Amino acid sequence: MDKPENKPESNSALPEGTQQPSGGQPEPGEEPIMLSKLFPDAPQDLDALFPDPNMKKLLKEIVETRKKNERFAKKVKSEVATEEEEAE
Repeated sequence: MDKPENKPESNSALPEGTQQPSGGQPEPGEEPIMLSKLFPDAPQDLDALFPDPNMKKLLKEIVETRKKNERFAKKVKSEVATEEEEAE
């Protein structure tokens, strides 16, 4: 049995930066996330393995974060190499 304080009230304010859960449905105008496009080399059908839209969103965010991190690391390496060349 859930305690009443664990249930969010419909008129309660959400913390800044959070959104009201959409019940697992993508927002209108937002195309559904296709995990087969995000992970083309996957040996399994990830869309069938992870049908939950929230999980798909999380996996998409992970892919985007990984790409941002790789770009950042590449930029830092090129800046370090440039500084080393200037020091010589």
